[in-house]
Amino acid sequence: MAILHITFSLSTQGSIKHAIRQHHLQRDESVLSVNEIFSIGPLSNAEERKSWLEAHIFRDNEERELYEDLQQAWKKKIAGLPCDVDVWVWYSQSTHEEIGLRFIMSELINKCSMVYGIDATEGLKRVEPNMRIRHTGELSSDLLMRLRSDAKRFSIDECQQLAKEWEELKQNPSTLRVWQDGIVHVAEDALDSIIMECAERAHTELNEEWLIPMRIIGETIGAIDDYLSEEFVEKRLMTLAKQGLFKIDGDTTDMYLYQLKYVGKEIK
Repeated sequence: MAILHITFSLSTQGSIKHAIRQHHLQRDESVLSVNEIFSIGPLSNAEERKSWLEAHIFRDNEERELYEDLQQAWKKKIAGLPCDVDVWVWYSQSTHEEIGLRFIMSELINKCSMVYGIDATEGLKRVEPNMRIRHTGELSSDLLMRLRSDAKRFSIDECQQLAKEWEELKQNPSTLRVWQDGIVHVAEDALDSIIMECAERAHTELNEEWLIPMRIIGETIGAIDDYLSEEFVEKRLMTLAKQGLFKIDGDTTDMYLYQLKYVGKEIK
């Protein structure tokens, strides 16, 4: 029986491919990445989501084209999925991948393939109990191999429930979701206070007036126990700058061509 592994990041996809090659596995196995970040952007429909990403996340036509290419690749793969292929979905207890699991279940619900899930967060309690991750892309190929034995088949009822939860998620117009022992819809500015705290801390630690965006973005991502894209944090930085909370020096069309200074005002 062949296996199709489904991941929610290119890094996880690459690590699983490496593990398959390295361990000379006997079954016919392929790996597919549904390369989205489900914690951000509208979920209601594909066109609205794409428009939001184009307006707020994509920097140029190259990023837009890559998104389109990857979308078409996984849709084609799932549309042509044979009945005799087992599907293994890799995910963790994070907003992005928990939503991804529900989304992919809605795509597979009318397929005859058996669907298994590997919850990396639960699996790590067995193999690396002191390790915490934001998403499966942080795991090495060796660790992913050790988690294979945690694959559990979803029952028909579980598949239907997860697909139903995807439909419910689509009804909420939010553009930001966080993990609080479950998926929670929040306002798009919900993490702004953390961004400002991280900026203030970075200014203090480095004793510098101006900071490169990646320093603040990196601090912010490190302070949030969830998976959030660099592009979304930068988008919030630009919004805060428009509100007068940051000053900008340089060309904002490229993340590496400008600097930021946190002014230190309070959000009104």
